[in-house]
Amino acid sequence: MENMNKEKLMLLLQKANFAMYDVKLFLDTHPNCQEALDYYHEVKKIRKKAWREYTEHYGPLSAEDVVNEEYWDWATNPWPWEGGNC
Repeated sequence: MENMNKEKLMLLLQKANFAMYDVKLFLDTHPNCQEALDYYHEVKKIRKKAWREYTEHYGPLSAEDVVNEEYWDWATNPWPWEGGNC
């Protein structure tokens, strides 16, 4: 995941989000499927690492990711339709 550009990291996040959502639906009806549970945890790790790397290099993806304690900079970046972080 190191040295991925903004677009590749965002694509990885989108894929991981989709995979997590999809496998969660499966686990709702197959809660004892260890293979699905293992896959969920694997994708969750990938998403967490990609999220952390993205926010470190390109800024927060959600308001919870804002780390600046001197001023609120969540709304100072371009919005998604303006080429922002989402």
